[in-house]
Order: sequence, then C-alpha cells, then structure tokens
Amino acid sequence: MPSLSRIRQTNAAALSAKQYIPTAVFVGGTSGIGEGMAEAFAKHTQGNAHIILVGRNRAAAESIISRFPKPTSPDAKHEFVQCDVALMRNIRNASAEIRSKLSKLNYLAMSPGFMTTSGRNETEEGIDRKLAVHYYLRWMFTKELISLLEKAQEQREDAKVFTVLAAGAGGPIDVNDLGLKKTYSLKNAALQAPTYNDLMTEEFAARHPTITFAHAIPGADPIHSHHNTVNI
Repeated sequence: MPSLSRIRQTNAAALSAKQYIPTAVFVGGTSGIGEGMAEAFAKHTQGNAHIILVGRNRAAAESIISRFPKPTSPDAKHEFVQCDVALMRNIRNASAEIRSKLSKLNYLAMSPGFMTTSGRNETEEGIDRKLAVHYYLRWMFTKELISLLEKAQEQREDAKVFTVLAAGAGGPIDVNDLGLKKTYSLKNAALQAPTYNDLMTEEFAARHPTITFAHAIPGADPIHSHHNTVNI
C-alpha cells in the first residue's frame, strides 16, 4: 500500500496537470469527509475549478468556500446548491439546478451519512430516512447527473463517481423487502445499505463502462456522525 505522502503527491500532480478547468460536485460537502474532499480538491487545483457544494447549511458552505484558494482562471467558480438530500424530489430539483450551471461534470463525490439509535423513520415519500441518506440519494444523484459525466468523457476528460460509505462491509439483502418496511432494524439498515451501494456501483459501471465508479470505506467521522444524530 502506498504511503500517505505518496498518495498526496500523486493527487496533487494529477489535478494540477489538467489542461482544462475541472468540474466537481460534492454532495455532503458542507461538513465531515465531504468538506475535507472539497478542500483538498480546491487546494490541488489552486482554486482553478468549478466546484459545487451540495448540502443544507448555506453558512457552512460559504465559510468553506471562503477558505478555498482564490482562482486565477475566469472560468473557475465556487458555488453552493442547497438540498435536503433525504427527499428524492429535492435531489431532482438540485440536480436540475446543477445541470443549469454545468455543461459537463468530471467528478461526483457523495458522502452524506448519519448514525441513529431510533427505529424506522419514514420521510413523507415513504422511504426510511437512514436508507434515503445512505443509499437512495446516491442512486438518484448519479442517475440525474450521468448525462453531464458522459459529456465530460466525450471530451476525453475525467468522468468519475465516488461514493463514501462502507464498501464490502454489507450483509445479505432481502429481495422481498428492499425498503425494509417489514424487517427494519438498526442492524438490517446498517448492513443492507452498503450492499445496495456495492451493487449500485457495479451496475452503473457495467452500464457506463467509460465512466469510473468507486465505493470506499474510510471509516466513521465521529464529529459528523454526532452532528447528524442530533439534527436529522
């Protein structure tokens, strides 16, 4: 396994060598791992990128963006799109807004998550909130923004989708109760969402072989987890 310093050097070299202004959307980019990814991306591109943070907290997003390196390219932009990602209709609306801002998308990174000790908590759309945040939002954003990723690939630019949750750490799924309406438990919700993401990643990759899809398990962010336990 390469060292952390080697990984940082490789990331910096890969992004700084781009001959185009990269575009990146960070869903969950206003705190935790998503914030860290957005800040690293801005640093390695020297701010010369079109970066969109997606989340609920505009003040947090503006604070993060204010710390990005100031771009030298007139084509670079740093923006925020507000979205409560637990509702699929909000994701459709946010995706439409993103499509109006971008002509192509190079990187889509999704990292929202939260921990809860309560039972099943349905949104008004009939989806358990934990499953909505841990799985459904990732599928919906990917589906809604895939056309922008395809446009980047057609221009021979990077086109990559990265979801952060728990790759390979899931359990067996019940094909007769995929929404866990009958068999919900904290354990089932915790184990099935990672499997859903694994299968989603594999299927999108099979359908779009020229786009890179990845699912990662970096570990829990205790600060972000506590924040979401309290506020979601």
